Amino acid sequence: MKQLEYSVRFNTPAFLGNAEQQAQWRTPPFKALIRQWWRVVKAKDFGYDHRRVREAEMRLFGAASDSGQEKSHRSLVRLRLDGWEYGKQNTVESGAAIHHPEVPAKKDRYGNLVLDSNGKEIHEIGANLYLGYGPVEPNRRNAIAPGDPSNKLTVLCPDSNADEIRAAMQLAAWFGTLGSRARNGWGALHIEGEAIKGFADLNIPALSGLIAPRPLDDCLKVEWLHALGSDAGGIPLVWRLLKVDKEKRQLVPFATWQEVMRELARIKIVFRTSDFFKFVGGGRDGHADPQHRHILAYPAGSQHNVTAWGNNGRLANQVLFKVHQRGNGYAATIAHFPSRMPVHMATRQQLPDQGAVWKEVHRLLDAEKTNGLSRIKGAQA
Repeated sequence: MKQLEYSVRFNTPAFLGNAEQQAQWRTPPFKALIRQWWRVVKAKDFGYDHRRVREAEMRLFGAASDSGQEKSHRSLVRLRLDGWEYGKQNTVESGAAIHHPEVPAKKDRYGNLVLDSNGKEIHEIGANLYLGYGPVEPNRRNAIAPGDPSNKLTVLCPDSNADEIRAAMQLAAWFGTLGSRARNGWGALHIEGEAIKGFADLNIPALSGLIAPRPLDDCLKVEWLHALGSDAGGIPLVWRLLKVDKEKRQLVPFATWQEVMRELARIKIVFRTSDFFKFVGGGRDGHADPQHRHILAYPAGSQHNVTAWGNNGRLANQVLFKVHQRGNGYAATIAHFPSRMPVHMATRQQLPDQGAVWKEVHRLLDAEKTNGLSRIKGAQA
């Protein structure tokens, strides 16, 4: 057996829930995180066949069923956290106001419209609320705070599997988040130890040494998070976000994690409300067929249900936000791990072209280069 040791903490508040939905350091979320990224590391070896991946995963991480070929047995991967403390951040505020053209116009306490200095209606939402609806508001859940001390995570695994566990932990360091609304950047995990590379080391050579980015069209043949996508030119679908210092004409870290989350919220609003993704119709009766924005994630709001899916359809966001430590400040990554619409949601539906939808998202993200968002390159700092 091999013992791997890491130091872990969070760069953004983490809404990790225990049985009482209170934020607490616990090993099960970390084990789920390792399993998630282990699948990405190993998927190509099994031809991206989910059945073969699942069989290998059960052999390594344990199985709780006697059905099929794999009998119940304990996991060969064991985890230990030095502390199981509760989160000390009682609530996360809604955040800095940011323009969102689709939210209701701002009104005063008497119900009158509030206008800006140019006499126009104000359509704003808190950045944290936009990215964290639910645990931020209306539920106001407590969180493990970014300022909380690091915790020690020990992973015990068979020596023959140590390299793939290390690779999974490296992917978690670059892209991994934990807890509620994690894909929007909450619970951004900071990992050190076992030769872990940080934000500055995320480039094409380092990434290609762990996994092979897969062409978008090939990724869209598989229903689960199995590979990092690449564009028609073979460039991985990973963007790095830094702050633009207009005076110095250079990219610098953001001062706080709140600043990064505000910029991530702005970027998400930009591509979700662009002309390509604007809804046509909707309301109480919903939509007969999915529209472009339904491909991004579902549900898409109470006024935009797809009739055949109703409230039962679920489609997780494929574009992952992650806030990183960068020196004494913060930066972020945006990464796309593409997968196709689940068959049970696509059956008998007139779906938009999923490839065209995601290529438009990539185009809009590339257009943010002047705002500090750019694709990863070769060796870069």
